[in-house]
Amino acid sequence: MANSEKVPIPEEPSKNNEALLRRIVRKIDYRLNPLMLACYTLQFVDKVLLNYANIMGLSKDVGMNGSQFSWLATAFFIVFSVAQLPGGYFLARYPVNVYLGCNMVLCGISLACTSACTNYASLVACRVFLAIGESSIAPSLSLVTMKWYTREESSKRYGFWYTGLGWGQIIGGLLSFGFQHVPHGAFGSWRGMFLTLGLVNLLVAAWSFVIPDNPASATFLDAEEREWCTRRLLLANKTAPNARRFNWRQAFRSLQDVAVWLIFLISALCSLLSGAITTFSSTLITGFGYSPEHAALLNIPSGAVTIISTLLATYFDRQVPRSLAILILVAPSITGGALMSFAHGKAASLVGIWLINTVTPILIIAMSWAQANCAGHTKRVVYNAMVMIAFGVGNICGPQTFRAKQAPTYRSATITILVATALAGVVTVILLFIYIFRNRRMSRRDTLEDVDAEVHTIANQTDLDMPTFTYVY
Repeated sequence: MANSEKVPIPEEPSKNNEALLRRIVRKIDYRLNPLMLACYTLQFVDKVLLNYANIMGLSKDVGMNGSQFSWLATAFFIVFSVAQLPGGYFLARYPVNVYLGCNMVLCGISLACTSACTNYASLVACRVFLAIGESSIAPSLSLVTMKWYTREESSKRYGFWYTGLGWGQIIGGLLSFGFQHVPHGAFGSWRGMFLTLGLVNLLVAAWSFVIPDNPASATFLDAEEREWCTRRLLLANKTAPNARRFNWRQAFRSLQDVAVWLIFLISALCSLLSGAITTFSSTLITGFGYSPEHAALLNIPSGAVTIISTLLATYFDRQVPRSLAILILVAPSITGGALMSFAHGKAASLVGIWLINTVTPILIIAMSWAQANCAGHTKRVVYNAMVMIAFGVGNICGPQTFRAKQAPTYRSATITILVATALAGVVTVILLFIYIFRNRRMSRRDTLEDVDAEVHTIANQTDLDMPTFTYVY
C-alpha cells in the first residue's frame, strides 16, 4: 500500500448483522484456532525437551560438562532474540501463512537432526537453526490473530492458543516418561524423542501452508462474508487486515514510544522466570531427591497450572483490565519464588516451582495489551518483535542465574526469580498510569470533535498520530 494512499473507514455494521458476524467468526475459529494451538504447543515442547533430555543422559552422550548446558540454553535465546529483527521485517512483507509454514519446516528439520548429534558442537548447531525457526512462531500467530479478529475478540483467541505452553509441558513430561522406558536402541531415550517431535513439526508445517493469509483471500468465506469481515476489521482495529508494506516511519515512531519499552521490560522480567524454570525445573526436582522418571511426572502439574492460569487470564480479560490481570497473576508467582528461596522441605519447594508458572500467561497478556493499544500494521509488527526480543533476553538471563557450584538449591537463582516477579508488577502499574494520562490528555483535545473518516490515512498512522485513539487498561 503506497504511503499516499488513503484508506476510508467503513461505517460500523448494523446490529442486524449479528447473525452474520457469529457465522463468520465461528468459521474462522474452526479454521485457525486448532492450527495456532498446535503450532504453539509444538514450539514449547521443543524447548522443554532439552530440560527433560538433560536428565535422560544428554549431557553424557554429547560430552557436555560444567556450565555448557546453561550456555546451550543461552545460545538458543541469543539467536532467538537476534532473529526477531529480520523476522519482523519478513513478516511484514510476506504472507503470514507461508512464513509460518517455512519456519515450522525449519523447526522440524532441526529437531530431527538433533537426534543424530554426537558432540556438543553439533548440538549447538541444531539449536541455532531451531532458534531461527521458533523466533517467528509467536509473532506469526499474533499477527494471524490481529488480521482475523477485532481487538475485543482477539484476547480470547490469544488465550486459547497460548494454553499451548501448558499442553507443551504436559506432553513433554509424558514423552520423557514414555521414552525413558523405551529400550536404549537407535530410537530409545532422548534421541527418539527429538526425532518424533521433528516429524510432527513437519506435518503441522504442511497444515500451515493451506490457511489463507487474510480474510480477503479466504476461500472458506463467500464474497459477502469476505467484504464484511474486511470492513469490520478495518473499522475496529484501525489497520487494514491485508496490509503488508513495512513502513519505516512507523517503525521509528514506534521505538520512540515509552510504552513499547515498558511492555518490553514486563515481558523480559516474566520471561526470565519462565526461562529459568523451563530449563532447570527437572534439574531442581531431581535435586530434591526424586528419580528422573518421577521428575518428568512431577513437572506435569506445572503444565496444569499454566493452562489454568492462561484460562483465568482469558476470563480476566473480559471482566477486569489487562493491567489488573497481570497483577493478579504476579501474586502467586511471588509466593512461589518465596517458597523456592526460603522454605524448608522439598514439598514446599516443589509447590513453589508449580506456582511460578502462573507468570507464564503474562507474556501473552502483554502482547495482547500491546496490540490493543497500537495502530498501524508496521507498529503491530514492531510490537510483536519487541515482545519476542524481550522473551529471548529474559530466557538468555534466566539460565545464567543457575550456578553449578550452588547445586542443588541454586539460591541466587531462586531469589532472582522472586525479585524479577515483583519488578514486573511495579512496571505494570507505571504503564497503567501512562495509558490513563494519555487518554485524559486526548479527551481534552479539540481535534476529538470531528475526524474525516474518508481521508483518515489509517495505513500510515500509529496510535500516537490518531487523536481519536483510546487506550485500554
